[in-house]
Amino acid sequence: MINLYPFMMSTTVQKRLGAVALVFVILFALGLRLGHPQDGLKNALGSAQSGIVLYKKGADLTTGAKVMVNMDAPAKSPIIAFIVKTNGDSVDIQSGANVETVKSAQIYGKLIAVIPFIGQILGVVGL
Repeated sequence: MINLYPFMMSTTVQKRLGAVALVFVILFALGLRLGHPQDGLKNALGSAQSGIVLYKKGADLTTGAKVMVNMDAPAKSPIIAFIVKTNGDSVDIQSGANVETVKSAQIYGKLIAVIPFIGQILGVVGL
């Protein structure tokens, strides 16, 4: 008989993993997403690339809001920027010294939180 015990998880671990998965499903259904920016605004704990961000997809785009933006090639993408001005279906954003105009469809969503340092681990894996 083959012993499968080393490959099986305890019921406590299964319950915790199930709870975490349920939380992620609920957050996803509410429009919350996680992203790993490649460039953009820095925070007190480091560069944008060193963290991951929690953002709300489809949130209202208002002046001054920090957003996650998909930039056109060859620029690094996605980036963290803030909205300078909205112009119908285009938006003026600033992530450094320059102001750029992008389409509203290029904006992933409004930033809710930045989780520092985890992005460095994702960068090693290649995400």
